[in-house]
Amino acid sequence: MDAYRRVMFLAPGTPFFDRTEADTSDPDDDFLASEPPADWSCHTGTDWTMLTPHGYQLPAQGWKVHVSATSENARTVLDRSWAWLVEQRMAFKFIRSRQVLLRRNGKYGDRGASGKFITVYPEDEARLASVLAELGDLLDGERGPYILSDLRWRSGPLYVRYGGFVARVMKTAKGDTVPCIEDPDGNLVPDVRGPSFRPPEWVTVPDCLAPALEARNAGTLHDFPYRPERALHFSNGGGVYRGTDTRTGEPVLLREARPLAGIDTHGEDAVARLQRERDCLERLAGLPWVPRLIEARVGHEHHFLVREFVEGETLAIRTTRDNPASPSADPSRTAEYTRWAVDVLDQIDQGVQAMHARGVVFGDLHPGNIMVRPDDSIAFIDLETATTDLTSRQIHAAPGFAAPPTHRGPSIDRYALGCLRIALFLPLTSLLAWGPEKLDHLIDLIETRYPVPGDFGAKVRADLGAGVQDQDVTPVERPTSSVAAGILATATPAREDRLYPGDTSQFLLPEGGTCLAYGAAGVLWALSETGTEVPAAHVDWLAEAARRTVHPAPGLYTGTSGVACVLQHLGRTDSAAALLEGVGEPVNDTLLDGRAGLGLAQLYFARATGDDAALKQATVHAERLVESAAERPPRRGEAGLLRGRAGTALLLLRLHALTPDTALLDAAHDLLDADLRALGWTDDGWTPGSAGTRPTFAAGSGGTALVLKEYLGQRPDAQYELACDTVLRSALDCVPHTVGLFHGFAGVLLTATRLGGTTEARHLGLYEVPHEGAPAFLGLENVRLTTDLATGAAGVLLARATSTPLAFL
Repeated sequence: MDAYRRVMFLAPGTPFFDRTEADTSDPDDDFLASEPPADWSCHTGTDWTMLTPHGYQLPAQGWKVHVSATSENARTVLDRSWAWLVEQRMAFKFIRSRQVLLRRNGKYGDRGASGKFITVYPEDEARLASVLAELGDLLDGERGPYILSDLRWRSGPLYVRYGGFVARVMKTAKGDTVPCIEDPDGNLVPDVRGPSFRPPEWVTVPDCLAPALEARNAGTLHDFPYRPERALHFSNGGGVYRGTDTRTGEPVLLREARPLAGIDTHGEDAVARLQRERDCLERLAGLPWVPRLIEARVGHEHHFLVREFVEGETLAIRTTRDNPASPSADPSRTAEYTRWAVDVLDQIDQGVQAMHARGVVFGDLHPGNIMVRPDDSIAFIDLETATTDLTSRQIHAAPGFAAPPTHRGPSIDRYALGCLRIALFLPLTSLLAWGPEKLDHLIDLIETRYPVPGDFGAKVRADLGAGVQDQDVTPVERPTSSVAAGILATATPAREDRLYPGDTSQFLLPEGGTCLAYGAAGVLWALSETGTEVPAAHVDWLAEAARRTVHPAPGLYTGTSGVACVLQHLGRTDSAAALLEGVGEPVNDTLLDGRAGLGLAQLYFARATGDDAALKQATVHAERLVESAAERPPRRGEAGLLRGRAGTALLLLRLHALTPDTALLDAAHDLLDADLRALGWTDDGWTPGSAGTRPTFAAGSGGTALVLKEYLGQRPDAQYELACDTVLRSALDCVPHTVGLFHGFAGVLLTATRLGGTTEARHLGLYEVPHEGAPAFLGLENVRLTTDLATGAAGVLLARATSTPLAFL
């Protein structure tokens, strides 16, 4: 889950993902302090309040002015700007509240939006010049984060960029909906908000901006003896780069900090954290686990910390690649990995103790902040949350490594070390927050699968400091009816954006609240297919919400065609037909959201209604898919059932069942061969570390194996038999990071069952959490409960109903 989703959808006070709406109950937090003039219109949205004088014709696009501000000076900046802009009768908008501004300027805010507090819309270049001259003088001396996408005006808080004034959107080749502007030929093109000032090539920069452009071009890094060569990471607070000391040729790491940006929960900006990191590195100098500090510098308004570059790879990468993660793995390989992991943990323990002895708390210990050098020695990196205050609470922590709020100082690091001891074997520490029995289940799994030392569990418990007593981890088989009842109990039909709580994608996709993967359609399908009576009011909700969808996508699992199939299945034939008739052209070939999925939807309608036109359309989609596959091999990431060639093969196999044509089987065979290669299949089995080693449903080998199984029902193939057997063995003892059908245990359970095996369903208990008297299940990263098909309880429900086919499979 990216930082944006964490900031926007981990709302406090609810076990579900939801929008983190700003609390404007405090009048001082709301920036709309006074009523606009009578002849002005005012509209407040999620983030912005827009003011427009009556009769003002807003151009579609042009040169806009952004005013930067911090939460401290925002009120002053707005008051001065408001008075002048109202007098000039010029349209403008501003961030509606202090909380929204803090979020946008925060550590996990979008760096393309950081600093933008007020946006002014001059009608022409003459008005642009007056804004810069007059409003620039009024705000001279006010501070705010540097707006990366814009051209700065003088040294004040005004910035300029060419872009859209009126909200217009377009679909990209990948199917994303993005803001757009119009080129001189009348074509809509993306309105790019990049990390640097770069107007469209057809736009001439106005003369009034010439001084600002000259100042920008002159404002490069002077007397800076380091050459950045590769960006390693970007955040709202600045970037991290691999570079070279031009004086010595030594490789270095450059950490950049932007003033007034990247504000954390303590109110500190990136520069304050950089200073604290420098102080801690100086205090820890000479320790073998800590990189050597070279210096700190200021370059063109940004601050830089320069330190030794640590060769190697992060502990997260190393463990993901090398962990056998299966009890059926070669015992010698498992033993070798265990010895290595225990040695690394001992080094981390020694390093943490040494830091504490020098009065430093690391504060953010997790596998991504530890480097493993080529000689297997370790180094701690990213000390921006480190502190010399041994009584401080935790500022920030990676998911699964956050200490309880009662922990302070060194105990924060000890808790994270306890999590690390688990994570190097089973990266499921995000479960620990959901009950003490999770810890016992994890330790039991590790001690069963790995030859860890006898005191392993005791060390984990001592580090966690939770005082956990042994729990009864005997699995409890939950009846399907209780899971279904739990799902129904979460319904919120009064809401328009969603019916059942699901993944964060509910809030980011046009069909997020309705679609098969994350929305109501998938939940209603699962309930219906497992024998649960579906409330008519919930079907009404789905039909109405789908009808309201703006800019619908055609996809099966994340678009309109999948919703249409479910409505058809539930008897709403008119609504279903109207939806399917309105779908647009797919933007890719995938089963998830492209042509293969749309073809399966058309085929479903043909079988359900006898519509020959739908069958013909499905056949056309299949022909185009075969042609497309012949033109190019799979790209990176195009592997597995939902994004790879296996999805197209499934469509061909289903068509073959209706129109026996051996050419369809031949083409399906070629597609399945290509998908197996993309997953990493060779004559010797799966390539180590390849996607195929994971028997998951969406992007691993599990979903592809189900299509192989269907192919084998029509034609024998020894390689496909071998691949299915290999996937089954992997699925029988796989414990993924999450429970969901697409990427987690439910999909593995489904795969194992369909391939003729029986996996340990008791592991479902790892991801189960009681909610209001019914079993509920954790979604992606195990931070919130979800009920959807892709990540939550509906997928579990379908996977356990082994006699029931999954939607369209």
